[in-house]
Amino acid sequence: MNSEKNTIKSKLNFSVGKAFYYSFIAIVTWQFFGGIVSIPSLFYAPLNNILLPLGFLVGTISAICLLLALTKTKISLILEAIKTPFSAIQLILAVCCWFFFLPLAELCTSLIPTDGLLEELYKSFEKTFNMMLNYKIAGFITICILAPIFEEILFRGIILKGMLNHNVKASVAIFISGLIFGLAHMNPWQFIGAGILGIIFGFIYYRTNSLFLTMFLHFLNNTLSYVLMLIYGDTEENVFLSNNHVIIGIMTILGILSLFTLYKNTKKQ
Repeated sequence: MNSEKNTIKSKLNFSVGKAFYYSFIAIVTWQFFGGIVSIPSLFYAPLNNILLPLGFLVGTISAICLLLALTKTKISLILEAIKTPFSAIQLILAVCCWFFFLPLAELCTSLIPTDGLLEELYKSFEKTFNMMLNYKIAGFITICILAPIFEEILFRGIILKGMLNHNVKASVAIFISGLIFGLAHMNPWQFIGAGILGIIFGFIYYRTNSLFLTMFLHFLNNTLSYVLMLIYGDTEENVFLSNNHVIIGIMTILGILSLFTLYKNTKKQ
């Protein structure tokens, strides 16, 4: 039975180059099938109440199934990672890692201009998020429930795990998976913020092997952002003031200490 289990695990095993290749295929598949499902809403906007989350669900599941087929990996590997237990202290440290690095992610995001050459792209980005706010329940289901589950399966459970199983150096695999996660958002404003948080989530997954833990952090992050957007009606609303560099510096140091403490806490696993 153990040999069978090891065989299942070994199939999710690929290089950095293939990680980019699989990610590209996954994102194209995601957008293609999600876009097809969403077509009726172009003719009757209220259908977005159903088609926003349905399109995301169909798109991400199609992408995940395709990657599992290409890598000849059984879904049991993903389920095993979701069910992997973690301690209360690991949960607390993981939340601290996310929370303390959040101001840095917001600061880096705020550095990207929204005018000039990027103005039209930003308007398109803003229009997409405003649609989520117009269909609040559908937006909440998509951003806060479905995205944390299926994006973590795709980017941590498959892309990052595949590189780690290939004996790619952990720091490289975590950075690459965070980079891919940022690129997958397909806009420069989320690229940096999501990339930083993707690296944090990747480190936490690497040390705990728990997909549920990163799903929970992803849920906290998206829900906090979405609630703020609902309250202020503004896609640019941040949790922290991005011009308070002292607070950002202190919290970043606390974030590094949280990462180190988590590393020490999980060293024997």
